[in-house]
Amino acid sequence: MRKIFALSLVAVLLGALVGFADFRSKEVQPIVLMILIFTSIFGFWQPRWGWWWAILIGGGVPAAHFLNLVLGFAQPYPIMPNVFGAFIALIPAFHRRLYRRSRALVSV
Repeated sequence: MRKIFALSLVAVLLGALVGFADFRSKEVQPIVLMILIFTSIFGFWQPRWGWWWAILIGGGVPAAHFLNLVLGFAQPYPIMPNVFGAFIALIPAFHRRLYRRSRALVSV
């Protein structure tokens, strides 16, 4: 359990890094690539906890934008139409879990 806790702390830090990078980035592709790489690495280390890594790492994007909204910082590139659009970052975060689920359905 200590291993999961330590990896969770690292995942939260990586999620914060992804959120900060998304907050400052004009383009979405580098952010999606960061999410895919980080969640893939954590998913290979602990595949049973894939959903947890997706929430911790992919959740950094909406967390950063909500924090911006609460603190009132000027965002260089705002999310359109509103801050809830940041939750789309969870789609690439769950890619490994969805892939494994689809493979299990096809093999039946």
